[in-house]
Amino acid sequence: MNISTYLGVPRGHKNFDFVDITTNTDTELFIDPCLIEFGKDRFSQEAAMTFSDFADRLYREMRASRWRGSSIFDEAHEVHETRLGYGNGHNGKGKTPQGMRNSLNELCRLVNDIPTISRIQDIPVFVKDFAEDCMSDLLTNILRRLLSQFTAEQMEHYGCNPDGYHTIRYWDCECHDWALSQEPYWLVNGRKVLLVPKRWVRKNFLFKAHQYLFVVILERLKEEPAFLDLPKQVIWKNIERNSPHWEYDKVKAYTRENPEALEEYHQRMPLYYARSYGTMSDDELDEAVYQNQSCRTA
Repeated sequence: MNISTYLGVPRGHKNFDFVDITTNTDTELFIDPCLIEFGKDRFSQEAAMTFSDFADRLYREMRASRWRGSSIFDEAHEVHETRLGYGNGHNGKGKTPQGMRNSLNELCRLVNDIPTISRIQDIPVFVKDFAEDCMSDLLTNILRRLLSQFTAEQMEHYGCNPDGYHTIRYWDCECHDWALSQEPYWLVNGRKVLLVPKRWVRKNFLFKAHQYLFVVILERLKEEPAFLDLPKQVIWKNIERNSPHWEYDKVKAYTRENPEALEEYHQRMPLYYARSYGTMSDDELDEAVYQNQSCRTA
């Protein structure tokens, strides 16, 4: 059952502000931190401040070698209520506190070499196998109270009373740690749901090792004597590919020597999203949600 069916409103994302998830299967959409940062609404601004505070604590713990004993990833797990993600049992290796720590071991070593690592979006750039699904789940945990509040606003707008109250954990900017909160919940088709603003989701993130390497590092390499005035595609074809994860290797090696390149990437990110029409249109969301649903239930 889709949320629109439960609420008794016409199906189609032009009619509401949330992703019209179905309780029958997961939808392959992911919460994108860049879309949240670029948002002007209250929820987006508060959400961006929240995961920025999380990132500040994360990198502070890493740089102070307090990583292993930290509570920072106590809430690293999949949150099923959003019904977003792959939902196929192959969701990466960062879905438990220990799994997350294991995944980010190398990042823990990198942050002292690269002082410009500072944003939550930097994790997928430097850590292989930490992509859309892991990031979206991490953000869901961090922003769970805000998502609960968004869900409450939407449900109350349509006159739906909560089915009960439960205790959740979320990231608290005041204490810079996880905190507890009592929040209402709604059951749709017998399952708890957590609504996500439609303006926060994408099928794929733009920030990743490949993009950083191609659009920033290669542009900078064109100014070096060995590659002076060579077309970017020529440089790309001649880069050594001596390991299965060569893009990550190149990104880490170059940024260790040139940490300001990552700052340049941060500054240019809004332009990349603007060029790629970062926020999905209502028609694109309809296709992603309803066509995906039809394919999975066919």
